[in-house]
Amino acid sequence: MIRHSLLYLPAQIVGPFMQLVAMVVWTHLVNEHSLGIITLVIAIHELLQIGCLAWWSQYALRFYGRFQGAEDKDRFHRTENVILTLSVLVQSVVATIILVGVVAPDANKTLIVATVAYVMTRAVSLYISERARISHQIGIYSAQQIIGPAAGFVIGWALIKLVDAAPEWVLAGYAAAQLLAVVVVLPALQYGRSFRPIDRDIFKQALQYGVPLLIGGSLGWLGLNAPRFIVNDLIGVAAAGLFAVGYGLGQRAAAVAAMLVTAAAYPIAVKSMEEKGSTAAMQQLADNGALLLAVMIPTSVGVFVLRHDIVMIMIAESFRATTLAILPLSVAAGGIRSIRAHFCDQVFLLHSRTRLSALISATEAAAAVIIGIAGTLLWGILGAAVASVAATLVAAILSFSIGFVRFRLIVPFVHLIRISIAAMVMAAALTVITPARDLLSLILHIALGGCIYASVLALCYAPWLVRKFTTRSDLTPAE
Repeated sequence: MIRHSLLYLPAQIVGPFMQLVAMVVWTHLVNEHSLGIITLVIAIHELLQIGCLAWWSQYALRFYGRFQGAEDKDRFHRTENVILTLSVLVQSVVATIILVGVVAPDANKTLIVATVAYVMTRAVSLYISERARISHQIGIYSAQQIIGPAAGFVIGWALIKLVDAAPEWVLAGYAAAQLLAVVVVLPALQYGRSFRPIDRDIFKQALQYGVPLLIGGSLGWLGLNAPRFIVNDLIGVAAAGLFAVGYGLGQRAAAVAAMLVTAAAYPIAVKSMEEKGSTAAMQQLADNGALLLAVMIPTSVGVFVLRHDIVMIMIAESFRATTLAILPLSVAAGGIRSIRAHFCDQVFLLHSRTRLSALISATEAAAAVIIGIAGTLLWGILGAAVASVAATLVAAILSFSIGFVRFRLIVPFVHLIRISIAAMVMAAALTVITPARDLLSLILHIALGGCIYASVLALCYAPWLVRKFTTRSDLTPAE
């Protein structure tokens, strides 16, 4: 598990980190209205990806390993080509309708074309990365995760400087980079070149497994993004832009931490389920959960402790007050959601009980909308952030309850205690040091916190580490 996580680590750090950097930089380069459009277009595509393609991606991730023979792979690839093509076309049409009808009624042709290009290239790139993860093609996966966010940020920044600080040029930059990422990996990718005939058995199986995930994923998207659209509708697109910075930073920080380990984790649990059965898979899932908590808890605690320094140093002045208020709430919501999605909810995927995933997502969506509207009406932008935490917590409690009762989910309590101790020591140390005055000192503070956390955690695991190193040295041949 740790070895595979390390192999995925460059992709898991660079891509999400560049998304974090972009969120910060855009606050200095575009106004609130433009940033609102950018974030809403990205959120719309996330919903379309869930509704049109994620159901198939989840089926492939879970069952592609069963299609090993040449004839079986050919059947799968033909079906895959049809679904991918139709999905991209539908996403493009629906994204255009929502853009013109809801997000930006005055959208010009350039913004429409850039949105379509972004949606098409992003959809294909995301699917390729999932297919690569299934087959442990780490190079292909890394290309999709790194090139799009990193090169897209650079190209978008250049277009803003050379052409105009408008949302279409940011989207165009990402579209160009995502297209490059797809083209680069095509020679090494296993895919079919024909579309007929589609395999009805595969399609039927994918629907049975994936439709509840489609419903659940769409509702999960609603739970995550409802605050953005509620703020947009009740307060305005400029307020949505202000809200997007703090909300996006917190959610992205949690996602970055989670992705450090989740890319490798689930395929290993699937392999355990297929080869050894439910008991082994549950133990593997518990180990995955421990590693997830080991990165998620210190990240959330660190962002909370350093929130003032992060906002004052990194965020443009017009966004600071709102971001400072929202950031702790958004990172808490993101952390809870990541732990639920990448730990407890995976019990339902492993046991093919995807309807339960839909139930959890429906609960979160309903809570997000109801509490979100009430919170925004009562307390404005801050109320929307509070509602996000509340809705996420309700869904997590329900998910863990079902996991305990029906599937004997194993929670790594011993690991949790050790991780919490290390995180608290880190927080105490960061609280007493002098506040950061510039970006370099902020980076040093973050590095110091990481070193303190790792050192205390190593002390907590000292007996285990000693046994591991002793065993390894005993197995080393004498010189």
